[in-house]
Amino acid sequence: MLLAPDRGTAARMADDAANGDATPASPEDEAEAEHANESAAPPPPDDNPPPADNLPPEPSRPAPPRARRSWLPTRRTVGLSCAFFAPCAVIAVGIYFIAKGGAERGVPPGGVSATSASSVEAPPAVSAPDSAAASASANSAPPLDKAEAAAQVFDDENGDGERAPTKKAPPKHFATVEKAAAGSCSTASVDGLSRQIIEQARCVKQNAYVPLPSRPNLVLAANVFPYLELEARNHLLKALDAHSSGKMTINSALRTVAQQYLVWRWAAGKRCGVQLATPPGESNHEIGIALDVAEPAQWRPALEAQEFRWLGNSDRVHFDYKGSDAPPPHTAADVLAFQTLWNRNHPTDAISADGRYTPATEQRLKKAPTDGFPIGPTCGKSSLAKH
Repeated sequence: MLLAPDRGTAARMADDAANGDATPASPEDEAEAEHANESAAPPPPDDNPPPADNLPPEPSRPAPPRARRSWLPTRRTVGLSCAFFAPCAVIAVGIYFIAKGGAERGVPPGGVSATSASSVEAPPAVSAPDSAAASASANSAPPLDKAEAAAQVFDDENGDGERAPTKKAPPKHFATVEKAAAGSCSTASVDGLSRQIIEQARCVKQNAYVPLPSRPNLVLAANVFPYLELEARNHLLKALDAHSSGKMTINSALRTVAQQYLVWRWAAGKRCGVQLATPPGESNHEIGIALDVAEPAQWRPALEAQEFRWLGNSDRVHFDYKGSDAPPPHTAADVLAFQTLWNRNHPTDAISADGRYTPATEQRLKKAPTDGFPIGPTCGKSSLAKH
């Protein structure tokens, strides 16, 4: 009985027949062939085989760079940090020194200290005297040379009211009152002549120009002559004493005929901010019963309670004393004082000394020296410093 060959043997027989070798291989031969194939198998590849004799050695590759440590800053980071923090440090140092300097002076940076805030306003022109000194100096003239304005620019005037000057100009001298009216904007340009007129008027009429004593809540502008008619002065002091917590700033009180002439001329020419002014010899400022107050709304009730009359919106800073004991209008002693001074210095060109502001009086006033006459007031000891 013949046995059929298995599938592997049949396949090899078919391959041998295809190759032209008809002799079948014995089992021993197959086993030997398999052993030879196993021994002839190439060894496993070496990780670093030696280079072939005929080939150039393969170039070595550089080792990959080490990873930077994550906690070390880069140069760019350091540069940006310096660029940011350096200006901040400079600013911080500057603020420190500014704060230190302000603390040494008692003023906080960028502001006014609380203790000095109340003193920013204009301080009182003169300090308050004690009770004994006040009673002794009630009828004596204060030193007006300290209140002299050094050629200041006239700020504004509505109606007959003179407001405080706001900025200074270089002092300039004018030979006559007429030249001062044409070339200046300050009533201080006729200061010397005005002082002589006031002193002479006090000789002519004792109660016409009475010194205004100081009060803690009273501030006088630098160009103000501190004189008022007796009753006007007394009622003003009552208003101040009844409202001692409020501050009153007087920008104009007594005004002489020489000063009134300047203001009148400025109003006529629409100069120096003056829109309207009363002619010389007719102003209540010359009589000593008029006030120009910087805080009219605040002081209007108190002044009206003391018989001062507010002039209204046409001259909102102006108040006139209108009590029953007030002097009649157009009785200013300053005109009579000027006429007396003129006649004393010009005996050959004398004019009527009647206190009326006439064209003849105006012509002499225009020619009068702004510094005052060579021969001044002669009624007793001078209470005003000669300019």
